[in-house]
Amino acid sequence: MARARAPAKTSDRLIRIGGAAALIPLLSQHGVDPGPLVTEGGLSLGVFASPDNVVPFDALCRVVKLAADRTQLPDIGIRACMHMGLRSLGTVGYLVAHSETVERGLAALQEYLHVHDQGATAFFTHEGATAFLGYEILGPDAPGADQMTFGALTIAANLMRELCGPAFRLQAVTLTYRAPVRTALFRSFFDAPVHFGADRSALAFEARWLATRIPTSDTYLREVLTARIKDELALAGETTLDRIRRVVRSLVAGGRFGLDDAAAAFSVDRRTLARRLASHGTNFREVLDDARHAAASRLLQTSDLPVAAIAERLGYADPATFSRAFRRWSGTSPRAFRGPG
Repeated sequence: MARARAPAKTSDRLIRIGGAAALIPLLSQHGVDPGPLVTEGGLSLGVFASPDNVVPFDALCRVVKLAADRTQLPDIGIRACMHMGLRSLGTVGYLVAHSETVERGLAALQEYLHVHDQGATAFFTHEGATAFLGYEILGPDAPGADQMTFGALTIAANLMRELCGPAFRLQAVTLTYRAPVRTALFRSFFDAPVHFGADRSALAFEARWLATRIPTSDTYLREVLTARIKDELALAGETTLDRIRRVVRSLVAGGRFGLDDAAAAFSVDRRTLARRLASHGTNFREVLDDARHAAASRLLQTSDLPVAAIAERLGYADPATFSRAFRRWSGTSPRAFRGPG
């Protein structure tokens, strides 16, 4: 069987400016001229004039990294997005706001975030009485990936507060990145314990909130927005394989690895999903391997988790099995890939 084409590089992916528009006044407030900095990052200052402007994901990451370095603000991702919520996500945010329940809204966010942000995937899952809403950048080595993630989870926290009302509280926040030099704003903004170097970047909250009905829900507007998003995806040339890869990446981020999980996400049986993958010259194992490889690389590069913990997080029976798989993917061991330190 011929190997299907590889997923697009992050350099080929786009993102709406969205909440990043707030970077410009923030830079000025901290004595940094935004014009030269934005140009150095590969963008023009004019694109920040509208949240609907679209730019390369990697370029925005570079700008965010430069902004953190020049202002010496290790929490600039939070600062830029503290007042951003559903509206910053454009059409996708409005679709979430018009969903019937929080659970359905988060399912829509997971399915369609790439309309707003092609450089990352959203995931939501629940384990017993705890639910998780998370964000994972597809290219973990992108400069500024940590700040982009901090900002995304800030928007996610505001989104949950908008949907659930003033009584909503987070249980915890986990971040795959190492702790920055100052963390006070993380704890004050999220109003919950914050754990760095974790196995996923996500908000944890009581699963009971998923049943909350959204007061702004509107069936007609929901149908109109869904149709508009699907039209945008069709015009962008999204293929079935693109969508399957993205969904499997979200499932892996949420700790699910089975063909049945993927089939359920598309409301089909496993044989139907297998046939769709075969028609694109691939199979579920290859797609799952790609997703696991990307997740393993991210965790090895950005966290201090032991290899055994990463193996468990990715659903492997033991570290040796994971190490063999990683060597098959990359030609080296997980420890050699991580390097000294």
